[in-house]
Amino acid sequence: TKDRKMKIFKFCIVLIFLLFSFLPYTSSSSEVYGEKLLFKKGHWEVVLLRYEDRSTACIARNGSGNKEFQIYVNADVDELAIFYDDSNVNETLKLFQFAVDDYASWYSENPFLDSGWLIMDLKSGSDKAVTDLIQEIRTGQELFHLDDNNKIISSFSLKGSAASISELVKCIEDQEF
Repeated sequence: TKDRKMKIFKFCIVLIFLLFSFLPYTSSSSEVYGEKLLFKKGHWEVVLLRYEDRSTACIARNGSGNKEFQIYVNADVDELAIFYDDSNVNETLKLFQFAVDDYASWYSENPFLDSGWLIMDLKSGSDKAVTDLIQEIRTGQELFHLDDNNKIISSFSLKGSAASISELVKCIEDQEF
């Protein structure tokens, strides 16, 4: 019976090993299947992403040059994110901090990184705070990405942001998020 217990134990270990070996291959994340441009004005555009698993996402983004600022919404998340093509500055930041024009800065003390994107979860803030933030972006002229010492890393033009956010809202409503 000791032999039998040992065989069962070894079998359980092998089973657990196999289970954890295949977990990365069963991830629920899906690759982008297609992208449809819904609107473009100034440096801003609104796109509908379709994924292989048939889920969708709406994005309002400003991608001028080697950097991108975006508002990303799908059925599960509402996020604000910044990416740089040729810099790892996002990896050095403890805060995700930015300001619109000369207004007070907005920040998240717990942003997360995903493939170089610095991301702020908009669902972590109050509805009023998110509404105020979106209103500043709609009516502002320039958004400044700030470092942990409140110094400007880069800026993004907000020309076209009001119309783009209106189109983003239409996309969100059409997708029933």
